[in-house]
Amino acid sequence: MQEQIRAVGKIFIGFGIFGAVASVGVLAAFGGPSGLLAFDAEAKHNDLTTIPLDRLIAAAYIALSMAMSVPLILVGRGILRWQMWAHTGGILTAAATVLLFPVGTAIGIYALWVMLLPETEPLFMRPPEPRRNAPVR
Repeated sequence: MQEQIRAVGKIFIGFGIFGAVASVGVLAAFGGPSGLLAFDAEAKHNDLTTIPLDRLIAAAYIALSMAMSVPLILVGRGILRWQMWAHTGGILTAAATVLLFPVGTAIGIYALWVMLLPETEPLFMRPPEPRRNAPVR
């Protein structure tokens, strides 16, 4: 069970870093926020209705991914350190990660399954001893 909880922490950190880097990369590919939310050149007036729907959806997905990156990294670090708050934070973060379809959905479901098992909460109340061969952090 301890290894699965550690795996959730590592996955959260990795997915958080990946989400931040990928979001910045996609945003840069579109030319920044102004390029992503550019108005349709053929429109007679410029308002929110002239921005193409696919770009609005991409902007919302990028914003959600960037907003989720920080909590994923912080909660993942807390899980690896067996912080009591990280158990609750892991459940909440996993539930929100389900919205990041398709990879986030799989990660969120796995993390929810691990964090909601009855054996998980006692491990956070009485953290296990550190592994002998583990590097000191």
